[in-house]
Amino acid sequence: MLSALIWIPVLGAVAIGLWPALAPNRSRLLALVLAGITLGWTVLLASQFNAGIVGPQFQEDLAWIEPLGLSYKLSLDGLSLPLVAINSLLTWIAIYSSDRSIHRPRLYYILILLINTGVAGAFLAQNLLLFFLFYELELIPLYLLIAIWGGPRRGYAATKFLIYTAVSGILILAAFLGLTALSGSSSFNYEPLLTQALPLGQQFLLLGALLVGFGIKIPLVPFHTWLPDAHVEASTPVSVLLAGVLLKLGTYGLLRFGLGLFPEAWAIWAPWLASWAVVSVLYGAFGESPKKT
Repeated sequence: MLSALIWIPVLGAVAIGLWPALAPNRSRLLALVLAGITLGWTVLLASQFNAGIVGPQFQEDLAWIEPLGLSYKLSLDGLSLPLVAINSLLTWIAIYSSDRSIHRPRLYYILILLINTGVAGAFLAQNLLLFFLFYELELIPLYLLIAIWGGPRRGYAATKFLIYTAVSGILILAAFLGLTALSGSSSFNYEPLLTQALPLGQQFLLLGALLVGFGIKIPLVPFHTWLPDAHVEASTPVSVLLAGVLLKLGTYGLLRFGLGLFPEAWAIWAPWLASWAVVSVLYGAFGESPKKT
């Protein structure tokens, strides 16, 4: 049931790309229907979700590249369910609100559907490497959406977004690799790693890498400078996805992996993290940012 949230948009993107002589209005309609099916499937999952159960539900586990510790492991819990729902809803809204006369519509809707897939997969992944793959999947589609359909400074904004997000991914991957190496685990599956108790110094080091990596995505001051440019230069539907869905990946990652995997280090850092969050909020409230024209 969970794989449908990932593969329906992928199959839709393939259909839009390969359908011969697909008219622009038809590509929009097809993307809208597929996003609607995904949204309906999300509602169905939510209706069957048991809020009284603590832990993951609707689990899927398939061996993939076992020598690397990579498995196709998905699940849904109380943290990921609302985020998956927001992703499905805002994807449909972004497609519906897009300009009907947009140029290169087939590529445009393919990229939006691929972003939907990447974000849903990241929220559902229960394997650290699988999360990283989905986390990076949305990078190129969003870069192209800004670079092709953005404003006058779209090239600069898209490149800046690409560089910052690439650095974010490198730090997150380094933390995941360091965790499995230091714990001696042969798998990147999330649940077994929860039981690994590392020395506090190692937890500080790995949590620090995750804080910066996910802090770029949230974004926290001073790692936020890519966001005003990306928001201003992106088209309005893409900006909706950026603010409503993609930025949530950073906060989700910190809660799921930072707090979940390094609770002792997190408890010590918590007051400083709260202060950092307050500074970021106040900076965003009082700071001057470019206006979308």
